[in-house]
Amino acid sequence: MSKVEGTCEPQHGWWQKPQLHFEEEQGAHRKVTWLELFYDLVFVVAIAQIAHQFAGHLDWSGAGEFVMLLVPVWWIWIGGTIYNERFESRGIENRVFFFLQMLGVGGIALFAHHGTGENAVGFALSYIFARGLITFLFLRGGFHNPVFRPVSNRYATGFILSLLLWTISIWVPAPGKFFLWYGGVALELAAPWFTLKQQASLPRFSTSKMPERYGLFTIIVLGEGIVGAISGVAQHHHPSFDTIVQGALALLLSFLLWWTYFDFVARRVPRPKTLNIILWSYAHLPLVLCIVAVGAASLELVSGEPHAKMAENVRLLFACSVAGMLCATAFLETRLAPAPNEPTHPVVSPVLKVLAGAVVLAIGLLGVPGSAVGFLVCVLCAAAINPLYAAWAWFRRPEAHDAGHYVG
Repeated sequence: MSKVEGTCEPQHGWWQKPQLHFEEEQGAHRKVTWLELFYDLVFVVAIAQIAHQFAGHLDWSGAGEFVMLLVPVWWIWIGGTIYNERFESRGIENRVFFFLQMLGVGGIALFAHHGTGENAVGFALSYIFARGLITFLFLRGGFHNPVFRPVSNRYATGFILSLLLWTISIWVPAPGKFFLWYGGVALELAAPWFTLKQQASLPRFSTSKMPERYGLFTIIVLGEGIVGAISGVAQHHHPSFDTIVQGALALLLSFLLWWTYFDFVARRVPRPKTLNIILWSYAHLPLVLCIVAVGAASLELVSGEPHAKMAENVRLLFACSVAGMLCATAFLETRLAPAPNEPTHPVVSPVLKVLAGAVVLAIGLLGVPGSAVGFLVCVLCAAAINPLYAAWAWFRRPEAHDAGHYVG
């Protein structure tokens, strides 16, 4: 089937029908809008609430609850972002639907604390509202764009089945409630895989806007590391010099993680095949989970005494999170299209991230050194490998740096 043809001429009128975007087919550039940036702010609050709860229960049980709460938030963001990628308009309805989504995510943020306990019903109802709205939007897009209808119908099948499970969960006590939540999210995550053939006939995703949207969301979750480092120091009424150093080291770790993602992933676009786009998109889920977990663990780590022996659960969760982030970045790097004058090696670069992650994981498992400051220093040494490689790769190739690809 050949790709659908069309124009990207804007509609007129205050309430507009959804219309597929063809800018990528025509070589036009799309930018992230102020509305999308404002929309992201409600996710900042929801993620902060979930991270704060995890920081107070930093064990494997708390990690399970953390995943159970954060994955739905990420999936709502993905749904809203993909819909807007396909059907963004200049009409007032675009703002109305954005605000309604924000209401749903605001409810999730409100009920995230104890979201698996006394607030579980509120959390579920908020998710049902937000995801139900996104399901309606995709069906609306298919109704007005017949070429998109095979995709929207497949989306809606998985999404509606998921919403049924979430609705039933309201009357089911734990732990059965959470099995229904996991089952519902699994159905939704699976739905796009059944649209590969149908999406191949649609306009390509934007190579200008999509990577920027994912990069902006990554910035949001990296902010949790900054919050964790600073809040951890602030919890000491009279922080000592050692405590301030410990907070600075935790802040440096967030900086190195930023450096790793944005130098190796965010500056390049994914290969345009639909399968690859889905892999690239879904690989951001473990990345997001691990980055937020690093922020939560940083808060717990820095709020303690710098030279005290670290709790084993904190050490292991911290190490697993940093290692997971590095490995997710390595996988994302393999999904990217080749760039002109690319100075990084296509094999050496991702392998270095996996090796650095393995070193961090080994540090966590061995528990040497035992103090928080010593542990952070060792993790930082491993995390610095890829930023150092990035700097070496870029600045030994003046032509690549002059081409404007270096994001530092």
